[in-house]
Amino acid sequence: MNRIDRISALLVQLQSRPLVKSSEMAERFGVSLRTIYRDIHTLLEAGVPICGNPGIGYSLVEGYRLPSLMFTKEEAIAFLTAEKMIEQLTDTQNSNYFRQGMDKIRAALRTVDKGYLHNMDDTIAVYKSRNAGEGLPNSMHLILSSINDKLILEVDYTNAEGDKSQRALEAVGISYSHPRWYLSAWCHLREEYRMFRLDRISNIKTTGHKHTKEHPPLDALLGYDDPQCLTEVVLHTSKEVSRHFADRCFFMGLTAEKELTNGRIEQTYMAYSLDLLARWVLANADTTTVVKPVEVKEIIKQIIQKLEL
Repeated sequence: MNRIDRISALLVQLQSRPLVKSSEMAERFGVSLRTIYRDIHTLLEAGVPICGNPGIGYSLVEGYRLPSLMFTKEEAIAFLTAEKMIEQLTDTQNSNYFRQGMDKIRAALRTVDKGYLHNMDDTIAVYKSRNAGEGLPNSMHLILSSINDKLILEVDYTNAEGDKSQRALEAVGISYSHPRWYLSAWCHLREEYRMFRLDRISNIKTTGHKHTKEHPPLDALLGYDDPQCLTEVVLHTSKEVSRHFADRCFFMGLTAEKELTNGRIEQTYMAYSLDLLARWVLANADTTTVVKPVEVKEIIKQIIQKLEL
């Protein structure tokens, strides 16, 4: 990227974020911090009112607005592709909002580029998986708003066994693993972090009650970096299970795999729910065994005992 393109990109970042850190921009553009400082100084000399300091970050002065930016054809095609995916893979309200945004993007294009984008519209298609359930039409927007406002959600949820329950949840984030969306949240009923399929939520509303605790980042709940709410679990399983259920394993906290000398696969999880992982082992009991911890084995025994009653 040459200097003019880099400064233009830096200006776009200043318009789109409340704070731009020089270290992040240096890493993004592959240049030194000193180069970023020079670019900021160039924008200041051009009359762009920037406030901030090196080491902290920069932002545009409140109230300052720049003219609308023009999009390239390549950027517009990327937006068009995203529109197709969002239309099929998210809820109705989220799709409508994105469609409105796409109309604004099309309005900012040159006439020749509008025609190009129109001609490309029929060349991109995204289809829902047959296994994807239908969730509530506006659940995503409601969930994300509750996270921002730190408000507790009330939902009616049906689990994999068909049992229905009402849950009070403190949402942490939503994630997608083909073909479904999942909500990660602190469950007041179970008093632990759980993952809920959005298509199994039949009713959802926010309450006037605030979150009762500070929650780790979403990545931590998906198996990364918060030892206080995660437990290490080691399983031995078959290559078939490891290969065919890779996505589901990841969202239960899979962090590492290695092949053993006997041809089986050793999986290491950082699990936020031992109950969920125990039920996964039980569903694959003919191919999967628990190495540690013993708590997972105890949960499996309890489930089997209930089945025998």
